[in-house]
Amino acid sequence: MPLLLALGDLAIIQALVLASIALRILFAPLLPIEVHPSAFVGVQVGAIALPMAYVAAGLYPGYGVTGVQRLQARTSLTILCFSAMILFDYLAQGGQWSRGILVIAAVLVTVVMPIWDALFIQLLLRRKLWGSPVVVFGPEAQRRILVSALVRQPELGWIPVAEADGPDGRFAVGGVANTAIITIGSQAIPYQDLETLPFRTVVIVPNLEDAQTLWVSVRDLGGLIGLEMRRNLLNRSSQAIKRALDLAAVALLALPVGAVVVAFVVAVQVISPGPAFYFQERGGRGGRTFRMAKLRTMVPDAEARLQALLATDPAARAEWSTSMKLRQDPRVIPWVGHFMRRFSVDELPQLWNVLRGDMSLVGPRPLPDYHLEVLAPMVAKLRSQVRPGVTGLWQVSGRSELSVTDQQRFDVYYVRNWSLWLDIHILGRTVLAVLRGTGAR
Repeated sequence: MPLLLALGDLAIIQALVLASIALRILFAPLLPIEVHPSAFVGVQVGAIALPMAYVAAGLYPGYGVTGVQRLQARTSLTILCFSAMILFDYLAQGGQWSRGILVIAAVLVTVVMPIWDALFIQLLLRRKLWGSPVVVFGPEAQRRILVSALVRQPELGWIPVAEADGPDGRFAVGGVANTAIITIGSQAIPYQDLETLPFRTVVIVPNLEDAQTLWVSVRDLGGLIGLEMRRNLLNRSSQAIKRALDLAAVALLALPVGAVVVAFVVAVQVISPGPAFYFQERGGRGGRTFRMAKLRTMVPDAEARLQALLATDPAARAEWSTSMKLRQDPRVIPWVGHFMRRFSVDELPQLWNVLRGDMSLVGPRPLPDYHLEVLAPMVAKLRSQVRPGVTGLWQVSGRSELSVTDQQRFDVYYVRNWSLWLDIHILGRTVLAVLRGTGAR
């Protein structure tokens, strides 16, 4: 498997290198260049060095590494590798290599390789070629939580194949070779017994429910294990960069988004006369409220229709209490309302809220009062620490198909594990979720 991943990366990087050379030649009439023969050597050095750097980062095969961590590793190593090559060429060779080709190659590899990585893993998953069998030890209740988490995230590559002290009372190690063991909590197996278990890798999962899981490092504290957790929310420079990226995105998207919004404003007013925009008070950072903008997707008497349906339809009432959404929602404007919701067009005016500083591109979704009332106090407190987002983790993990409990779990995960890398990861997944148009109501 490591060799297959490395060869796949090498092939894609080589293709991107050729594309960078072709693009530089294509723009030669605009930006004249005299390509030294060694320029081709330079980009080939990068094409070979990158997979070697990925090996050093543990990405082959990278079981147990999350998509966010893979994104960070690949992007950081790509930028570092090509920056080092440009610096070496400038200082040691007087600029013999084409910096234009190197820069184009760096941009292409930085953008394409994380996408390729995710797609290749999905392909391997479909063909059952991705993953390593693991055996789960621990109390039954905790085992079930862990096994469910691993099954929900097959891209991690840890496949539960057996459990110690399983529901049927039997467990056999036989036939499971070179298996990583995951133990839960300090009481699952005495530490002294871990060394006697026939497994090369042992992962200990402490009983820290809902704790931060990303950006955690292990420290040796004089023979004791310490877990160092980076609190990125308290890093002012990261927050400033996040805000700068929000403003840059608004500037880039203003014209195309504005054109789309105008087209749907006309469509809404033709089908359902009345205001095209909808404003509602939502909870923001620090508990402050703001007026969130949306394109109107509901009929003018939406609230009356909802209450009438909930009063007469037990099935709809049960569905509403679970997710605060309805599959067959009588409030939605025919045709155009459903389309805007499916492809999230109604959310586009919220770029105005991003510009004002009420919202960010990524964050927990701003919720109406009736939804906030059902949140656990701890969840509400965590959500208030960040700006709400146009998109968020639970929007790309199931959208309206998720229960309120799942929505809270994803919001807690986002706040406690926040980083710019997590935001970039969510933005990439948002594009796929919108194009698929699944899960929205």
